[in-house]
Amino acid sequence: MTKFLDKFLEFKNEADATRKFALLAVVIITLGLASLSVTGIIATATWTFLSALPTFGLIFAVLGAEALATVAFIRTLTAPTMARKIAGSLIFIGLAAIGVHNAENGAKTVWPDRYAVSSGKLSAQADLAGEEAETLKTAQTAAIGGTSGELERVRTSIAELKTEQQIMASMSPEGISKAQSLLLAQGLYFGSVDGIRQDKTESAMRARGEAIQGELANLKAREDGLMQGQASPVMQANTDKRLEQIDNADKAAAAFWAWFWLIAMLCTLEGARSLSLWALITDIQSGDVNLERQRAAELAEIEHANKLAALRAQTISPPPVSATVSATVTEPAPEPIAEPVEAVVAPEPAPIAPDAQHMRNMALASAQARAGRKAQADQFIAVPSLVARDHAMKVAAE
Repeated sequence: MTKFLDKFLEFKNEADATRKFALLAVVIITLGLASLSVTGIIATATWTFLSALPTFGLIFAVLGAEALATVAFIRTLTAPTMARKIAGSLIFIGLAAIGVHNAENGAKTVWPDRYAVSSGKLSAQADLAGEEAETLKTAQTAAIGGTSGELERVRTSIAELKTEQQIMASMSPEGISKAQSLLLAQGLYFGSVDGIRQDKTESAMRARGEAIQGELANLKAREDGLMQGQASPVMQANTDKRLEQIDNADKAAAAFWAWFWLIAMLCTLEGARSLSLWALITDIQSGDVNLERQRAAELAEIEHANKLAALRAQTISPPPVSATVSATVTEPAPEPIAEPVEAVVAPEPAPIAPDAQHMRNMALASAQARAGRKAQADQFIAVPSLVARDHAMKVAAE
């Protein structure tokens, strides 16, 4: 493990360091997404004896989908036709959606308080509280509109009850007679109206007096509420519903943005992982291509130098033939002394001697040209570099 880390952390250049860190980031992101997906599957599965094997099968399938999504993304970018690009995009989106959905379930398992209730449910609760608040507001408005009449009726009832209370407390025959008449009309007394406060009359008058006392207390409280502007108890209920609506709406917004950023984070990680791996592969391929180009350029330069040396060797002019011929011909000059012999002999050696001498001169010129080309080639041929040597060895091996 130590040797591997030392080799991994050995950065030859900037490109090598970038590739290694990119590979490390891809591995970390892949492991993180895979762990979230597996957690989501385990958390949402119903564990029984029969469901254990399918659950593990689903786990392996999701892990395979995570790996295959990257391959689909790379093949989509390098597809030669538009039809293949569209098909690859659909396959990548489907595979990425599988990973994102299971990773979302895993995140909800890790943070149950944040994702316990969906934003849709909280929004529905907020709307319901708003509707109830509107109903209570309508009742409150109606109650406030009838406050003046309600207050007048309450005060009239209080005055009537107080008058009746005085009658029930009366000790005079006239008052007792009125009390007996009222009690008889209310069905609380069944005796005669004689103005005499006997046991039945006393009991009925006392019971009615206590009932009037309780009614007066309720009407007094009602009067106080109307005087303070609280026309109806619905006001407090309306306020509570409004507060509940605001609280649920705030929770719904928070739940929606938490879910939105979770999905955005998971999609970004899926895309970044695939794009980084594609960039890493293309970077490695481009490095190999650059190396091959460098080797080809060096070989072309060597071949060009060799051709240039050969051309320069061929352009070296051979020694003039006329001078050689003249020098060779002038050597037997003492023979044609007599004029008649010169006139007769001169035409015969003319077609023979120059041809033989010309062949000798051409052979000499060819030997000098070969010597010059060899000297020029020895002077201009470059020593191949290590890249060209590696390429030559590779070609020889193939």
